[in-house]
Amino acid sequence: MNILLINPAPSGTLKATGVLFPPLGLLYVAAYAEKEGHRVVVRDLAVRKRKEGIEFKKYDIVGISTDTTRHRQALQLAKEAKSSGCTVVMGGPHPGYVDEEILLTKRVDFIVHGEGEVTFSELVAFLQRDDRNFHSIQGISFFSNGQLVRTAPRPFIEDLDRLPLPARHLVHMDDYQRTRFGGRPITPLITSRGCPYQCAFCASSHFWGTKVRMRSVASVLEEVEEIHRRYHFNAVAFVDDTFNLSPERVIEICHGITERKLDLWWWCLSRIDLLLRNEAMVKEMVRAGARSVFIGVESPHPRTLEAWKKGIDVENAVQAVDLLKRNGLEIHASYILGGIEETVATIHETIRFAKRLDTNIAQFSILTPYPGTAIYEQVKDRIIKWRSPWSFFDMQHLVFRHDHLSFVRMEWLLLKAHLLYYTRSKKAIQDTWHHIKKHHLGFRTLLRFLRDHLGS
Repeated sequence: MNILLINPAPSGTLKATGVLFPPLGLLYVAAYAEKEGHRVVVRDLAVRKRKEGIEFKKYDIVGISTDTTRHRQALQLAKEAKSSGCTVVMGGPHPGYVDEEILLTKRVDFIVHGEGEVTFSELVAFLQRDDRNFHSIQGISFFSNGQLVRTAPRPFIEDLDRLPLPARHLVHMDDYQRTRFGGRPITPLITSRGCPYQCAFCASSHFWGTKVRMRSVASVLEEVEEIHRRYHFNAVAFVDDTFNLSPERVIEICHGITERKLDLWWWCLSRIDLLLRNEAMVKEMVRAGARSVFIGVESPHPRTLEAWKKGIDVENAVQAVDLLKRNGLEIHASYILGGIEETVATIHETIRFAKRLDTNIAQFSILTPYPGTAIYEQVKDRIIKWRSPWSFFDMQHLVFRHDHLSFVRMEWLLLKAHLLYYTRSKKAIQDTWHHIKKHHLGFRTLLRFLRDHLGS
């Protein structure tokens, strides 16, 4: 069977800032399907020059991966594929939580829940031999005789090493060279799945599970080498939810990078408390090419941190920032504004705290109740009913009726946070300008960011 896998065009912050990464999740699904003997084509519509029309009639099955923000674009693609006679399958971090809503459009035949590699390939095999016993496939939703069917959940893949590396050969990797890190082209990889920290605003532990499943160090280094030598990227982003959960493993990966003499710069996502307990690991990271670390500070308010189940306190953040600065690492700190009990005053306190920490980058976003999160369950009856509500779920808009903050007030506070932070000193202005030039962010990119930021 001929299979087409599509990554819809981005919207929101990623589109505005010009960040362009290959769709790793879709490339994992493609690689597994190829391993099972299926013919696969991948179309990444995030790449502007690859947006020529799709001849859906050439394909038997069309798979679409989407997040919450791109729900509308994904459904439009599904409509075009369905009208061409294709079987349409949808997966990713959003569809599984709103499966009935999607299936009722009659544009999508099946929803894949959670990890898609095994489930999608098994579904393709059933369709190929015209076996209609879909009830026996774990991890899917579909309609049968007018009734919604959700099959038993599929167990998480325990041994990630049995998955082939992402099928990067199915996309034009040169298209992604424009995303830069310190002037170097950068691309992502993921070395583990699962997160034991069940933050109330994040669906990751629900989607990937709370048990962390780690690839072997040998497998990770094989992929790093492939990215570096075959695809000519000399910077990588480790996009695991918590890359440094096992310090010993991180140190092994660092040693592997240095022993292979790879000229590589990299950044990773990290938890504050794990950094504090492992300064020796941080030093090894720097020796192996680490240049920047993303940390989730989120808020300086103990009640807010407790409500969000962050498991850290304010002093942890101060100490972690000091640790990273001592070791010469750039710091990308994130903050969430608009918590359920927050007011204008508490948001101003968060901005002042961010200025006190004085990190290289401060990312401010608005609390967004993504389906699958504990926050969603708290406020789902208060979500604002726009014509296309999911399009606003980009962390740049207030999407639920807040007790203390209006939609317009929240938009202004988000813009104000960025303005106050990046003009906090003459040096900050100079550093911001240097960062813009260093990472190849042009004036048009900034205008697109502000336009999206203000929701126009």
